[in-house]
Amino acid sequence: MIQFVGVEEIHIRQMSALLAKRHEEERKVFPYLPQVFEEIDEAESVIRRQLEKPYVSGIAAVRGIDVIGYLLYEFKEDTDRGRYVHIGYESIAISDKEHPSLLRLLYADAGAEWVKHGYFTHVLMIPLGQRLLFDQWLEQGFSYEQKYAVLSLEEFEAGEKDVPGNLRIRRGKQEDAELLKKVALWNGIHQAAAPSWLPITKETMEAVKRSYMDLSEDKEAYLWIAELGERVAGFHVYFRKEEGLSLSVPRNCAVLPAASTNPDLRGKGIGRALANHCFTELKEEGFDYIYADWRTPNQLASYFWPRLGFEPFMVRMSRKIDSRIAWAHGE
Repeated sequence: MIQFVGVEEIHIRQMSALLAKRHEEERKVFPYLPQVFEEIDEAESVIRRQLEKPYVSGIAAVRGIDVIGYLLYEFKEDTDRGRYVHIGYESIAISDKEHPSLLRLLYADAGAEWVKHGYFTHVLMIPLGQRLLFDQWLEQGFSYEQKYAVLSLEEFEAGEKDVPGNLRIRRGKQEDAELLKKVALWNGIHQAAAPSWLPITKETMEAVKRSYMDLSEDKEAYLWIAELGERVAGFHVYFRKEEGLSLSVPRNCAVLPAASTNPDLRGKGIGRALANHCFTELKEEGFDYIYADWRTPNQLASYFWPRLGFEPFMVRMSRKIDSRIAWAHGE
């Protein structure tokens, strides 16, 4: 008989063993994920860090004295989603001897309390390495929001493509602040268009403009700007991505938080030329991997980045429960 109980100290070691085993299976599909977390001690460090957060709680599935699965979750709130529950990449694992439907039982048990207290939006970071487990979330009504992917630079070679002969690619500098303020609009305009239909408020765009202007003075940023004659044709910005206790970040990795091509110049090979230039430069800088993500309804991004060699290994999914459940009981 399976019991669902609150996570306690006596459960953590077995939970860590489940996470380490899950990660071992993930690395068979995505070997660039950090190997160190196949060790139970390292996996335990990850779980303990999660449990130290003030709004994190969890449940364990127990059969007899054996922990056969667990689910950690964090209560959060922001202006976009309101109140919601977030389940991180490291926050769920089940025994490989159990049926994948154990995930549903964990979710049903924990989720009942979430809904009872008015948390109707549920957000998950889901590994893609085990399809049977992933399918469980699809069948529970979760849908795609964002894909996360990695490009290995070890065997990367820039392909020869026809691009405008007068395209110039240079490193960004402090004097580019006003230029970056202008290009900040490109992604927002695109995300608001069909079929993304992502609302972009004035306040959001002002914050984005400020953050783009700050890039020109950020000494940690790897910023490149493409110019075609007198026009800005595109830009890419990268940072070193270092998260010591993350199962989902390869070692020696650069992250691509923002990139865009001038909407008026798309379809001319500029995006690929700029990407190839940046990847080559980052490889020469000594990076081994590039980490990127994109919204799945974004057609251009969903097509463009995988064609350049990015391999999705994780997705963000969400589910919105009809809030009428709080009062509509058929009475």
